[in-house]
Amino acid sequence: MKKKYLILFVALVAAFHALPAASFSDIISGAKNVSPTYQNILITYENSLISIRNQEAEDKIGITVNGSVNPLLDKGDEKGINASSDVSLTLPGDGKTSITAGLNGTTYYDGSSESLTPSIGASHTFDFTGYSSSDASDISLAQNKYSTERTRKSAELNFEKSVISTISTVLSYEKNLGKAKRTLENQKTLMEKMDTLGTYSTSSPTYISAKNTLTQAEASYSAALTQYENAKANFTDLTGLEWTGVEDLPDPVLDLKTYQGGNTSVLLKSLSVSASEEEYKAKKASLEPSSLYLSGSLSGTISSSSSLTLGGTVKYTGPSWSVTATPRVTINENKTTPSLTISGSWSKVGSSSDTLLSYENKVKSAENDYVSALSSYSEEAQSLSLRILNWESGMDSARNTLEYQKMLLENEKLMYSLGLSTKTDVEKAELEVLSAEYDLKTKTLEGLSLERDLEIFAL
Repeated sequence: MKKKYLILFVALVAAFHALPAASFSDIISGAKNVSPTYQNILITYENSLISIRNQEAEDKIGITVNGSVNPLLDKGDEKGINASSDVSLTLPGDGKTSITAGLNGTTYYDGSSESLTPSIGASHTFDFTGYSSSDASDISLAQNKYSTERTRKSAELNFEKSVISTISTVLSYEKNLGKAKRTLENQKTLMEKMDTLGTYSTSSPTYISAKNTLTQAEASYSAALTQYENAKANFTDLTGLEWTGVEDLPDPVLDLKTYQGGNTSVLLKSLSVSASEEEYKAKKASLEPSSLYLSGSLSGTISSSSSLTLGGTVKYTGPSWSVTATPRVTINENKTTPSLTISGSWSKVGSSSDTLLSYENKVKSAENDYVSALSSYSEEAQSLSLRILNWESGMDSARNTLEYQKMLLENEKLMYSLGLSTKTDVEKAELEVLSAEYDLKTKTLEGLSLERDLEIFAL
């Protein structure tokens, strides 16, 4: 019977180590290579980078080119051709400066008439409200960049945490399965002894109790096996890998880094304050405008009767009124013709105080969120510091327990060699060592998960 029991114990241990276990780093890297979950993280990140590149492109020089060619018809017959083209440049920044150039030409096939009309112009708006759309764009771009990088790195670390959690769950159920199998085999052995020796009748309370205990042990083993198989399936679903065990767990690096200004989350709250301030400025500028628009142009016609035209526009816009002056000078071979057009407008506008007050409240709310973020950052740092201490204490306990169980095992082996212990006692001690090893792995995995929490905190 003892020989049979030994065979069962060996089979139990072998069941957990039938395939070579993978190293922790190989599991993490392998999961990142094949896991659909992680691939989606990379896709989301790439889409965010595309959005950022598009946003950055808005701050570059904008170029627009147009062109056309039209035939000139005379009573249905083609007699010439007209061609035109123009180029528009918008300078980077707030888009308040633009330069245009154009060329229009007409020629008749019979040579009776030809003309060429080149033109160039420039314009700029001076805003006296203190608002610049380029500042708002820069803040928005910074927000997107910081948020994208933090989201990507945080998602990666959380994915690693999920893998670690799944490994820990599998190990936990693996340990439970071993205990359930050991209990079942012990109860089977007891029933076999009772049947072989015939000490108790099948109708005796002792026999019936033992049989019921065996039934419960079988049910517990079946449940433990189901949980173990489900845990392995969940591991495969998440990582895309088959579970073969884990080894070479690295020592967690629990380095708590804190910064006076907080992490990226706090920085984003600070940028939100700046963004809300720019929103306030933009709204104030729209309700209480104060700007000066200047433009100038030069165009000419080169033909049998050439001419040159200089023009410009000056426009001042105030909160309730505007004045526009448009000077123009046309010069040809015979005369010079100057002109000046002045126009203005006035409108009664309502009070803007209530509208601006709502935007001021947005700024105050953003400032409060920033202060709260700083406070939360400090509180989280304290919480993480306490978690580190608790984990270190638990890790020391797990190591000590394992060493203690190993010492008991060696003592049990010595007692067995002296005939003072049984093989069953040795096997029990071996299982306790195996259980302590599982507990140490689980605690190490807990530390590796905490390590990622520290990295997320530092982002």
